[in-house]
Amino acid sequence: MILLFSSQLKISKTQSFPSAMTSLFLFLNKWKNLVLLFFLFLLANFLLSKFMPREHALDLKFAYSVDQAYLALKQLTTQEQNQYKFGISVLDMPYLIIYGLFFSGILLKLWKNKWIVLIPVSISLMDFFENLLVIGVINLLPDKSPMLVTFASLFTTSKWILIGVLVVAILAGFILFLFRRPKIKSFTEKTKI
Repeated sequence: MILLFSSQLKISKTQSFPSAMTSLFLFLNKWKNLVLLFFLFLLANFLLSKFMPREHALDLKFAYSVDQAYLALKQLTTQEQNQYKFGISVLDMPYLIIYGLFFSGILLKLWKNKWIVLIPVSISLMDFFENLLVIGVINLLPDKSPMLVTFASLFTTSKWILIGVLVVAILAGFILFLFRRPKIKSFTEKTKI
């Protein structure tokens, strides 16, 4: 999968950052790449649903206190905790890249503005730090680290707030896209010429 993306992006090791970003934006501007990212997004969601403990996963909550986090994690067996860490490490980490790219491409198509990608990039960053902290919290069990849980919850809440911003940006962009489209003249207007 990484080879597929890197071959389509055509980024060399000596390429400058602005040039690499241009290549990335060109990659995201192609519908076939967005379709591929969409199917990867669906596949990742399916796989995550099999490996993440839906009722006790901290990343699926909007926010949580230290007590709520440890109560949820205490409900998991050691095997389920390991499966949760696997889901975060092996599935959710690539997933945040997939959805970051996919939603960046969608926003670029709708808004025609490169700065709009800061929304999905910020979500991916929040998710990344949330993942690292949740893995740290699980690795420390049965010991507790209230500071790690507090920061994990902060990143989780920030992620969900930004997801709300993303939804609004997509809806607003779609409405603007519909109004920006050239209006098709009616048949009678065309025949009057």
